[in-house]
Amino acid sequence: MTARGGRRATCVLLLLSLGACDRESPQDEAPADGAEHGEAPLGVALSAAEREKLGVALGEIESAELQPNIDGPAYVVDAQTVVAAMAELGKTEADARTSQTALKRARDLFNSDTAVSAETLEAAERQAAADDAQLRVARARATLAFGARAPWLDPARREPLLAALSAGATLLVSASFPSGLAGAQPTGLALRRVGAADTASWVATETWAGPADPRVPGPTVLALLTSPSDLGYGERLTASVAIGATSAGAVVPLTAVVLAGGEAWCYVQTQNQELVRRRVDLGRPLPRGYFQANGFTAGERVVVAGAGLLLARELGGGAEED
Repeated sequence: MTARGGRRATCVLLLLSLGACDRESPQDEAPADGAEHGEAPLGVALSAAEREKLGVALGEIESAELQPNIDGPAYVVDAQTVVAAMAELGKTEADARTSQTALKRARDLFNSDTAVSAETLEAAERQAAADDAQLRVARARATLAFGARAPWLDPARREPLLAALSAGATLLVSASFPSGLAGAQPTGLALRRVGAADTASWVATETWAGPADPRVPGPTVLALLTSPSDLGYGERLTASVAIGATSAGAVVPLTAVVLAGGEAWCYVQTQNQELVRRRVDLGRPLPRGYFQANGFTAGERVVVAGAGLLLARELGGGAEED
């Protein structure tokens, strides 16, 4: 090969090499709409006719507010325990008042020309002291049993409250919170039957700190439930106490959720009418579905019927449906 031909071959090889480098150089291409980390969005594209054939129905994401709360076991206290303790307290209060009146009379008479003997005065003093001691014991028992802020410890409220408790028009509920109250000062208890849906069936608005329940760790809250319906003594309940600030978000309907790969998903309709799969947080259930603090907007359309069929179609039938 001549020197001129060698130079020509070298130039051709150099041009080919530059072209190959140009083809292999990385380019920062924008991912497709809805893609994550350059991956195609998860989901399926169906026409309206295909959705109708599969029985796919759409609904709207609704706005929601979530009030954080703490749950704990609760039960309805037998009113007889309250009535018995208050009867003892009432008797000792009456005895103490009577003995104090007798002591004052004896002291006045003794100081008026010794109308009564010193022995009579001493007997009145001993009786007043004994009755006062019994009153302190009864108050301590009532406080230990029902807390220092129990409303029936106020004599002005005792009679109407005992009458309401005896008639069943008011119930006493005891709730314990093993995980604590996070510094909250409960002003009410939301109550529901054990195993019932996560919504309050009764609300007790008068609450106070009660003595700790040795059977359940954590603080105890006592509450008065007025106008109860279909509740009996000893019935087990779940109590909720609101804590923290209310959060605004959206709720994904229960029927919209499917499971795949150990995660929860739903299908959201895009502006292009595609049905894109989006992760759902199952950590905060509500009666209507699952609360989402972010990632969803009220008004978005989501598949509420046929989501399992869409998942099977997308993954070739190898999905776990919910």
